[in-house]
Amino acid sequence: MLHDIIYNSGDFFLPKKVKKILDTDLIGTHKKTFYISGWSIVHTVTGIIIGYMYLYLKFDRTSYFLNLFIIHTCWEFWQMIIGSSKPYKLTGKDNLIDTIMDTILFMVGVYIVHKYYQVEYSKNDNNDLKIMS
Repeated sequence: MLHDIIYNSGDFFLPKKVKKILDTDLIGTHKKTFYISGWSIVHTVTGIIIGYMYLYLKFDRTSYFLNLFIIHTCWEFWQMIIGSSKPYKLTGKDNLIDTIMDTILFMVGVYIVHKYYQVEYSKNDNNDLKIMS
């Protein structure tokens, strides 16, 4: 039972029906070429959400990309350790390629937020800058 709980944590405890939908190829096909699946969208959207939360909570912007890369890499290693990292469908055996693609797509979401997230500044009576978001 504990093993099942740990294993299912790799996909955020999603029901099997949802996982099956996310495994669907949206662009291309895993049998012949590069492809985009539902999981690709999940990784990009997750990058957008976590990137936004990072900036909204006013964490250090100078290490934004590095910190989020580390966070995502830790997640991918967790999935490998518990055995829920899926083999890359094109090769059928190497989950390293899948991990790299997941990380690239996550970082695309992170980049989108960084590019478009606006921080507003205002001056108080002492001409000190105050960050407004």
